[in-house]
Amino acid sequence: MMDTDEMVDAALAGLGIGEAVTIPSLPDMADWSRFNDARLAMGPHLSLAHAARRYQRAGEAA
Repeated sequence: MMDTDEMVDAALAGLGIGEAVTIPSLPDMADWSRFNDARLAMGPHLSLAHAARRYQRAGEAA
């Protein structure tokens, strides 16, 4: 586990450099950006009124 003081210092440093999200143990923020981009890309396909076609029984309308 990371020491509390180190975590707080890292969070404050992240805030100081303008990071909206601070993950003190993550060395490359590009990893976070790729994850977040993928998460946002899924957004329009979540919480729709019907199950995805692959989950529907054969012959039913999509």
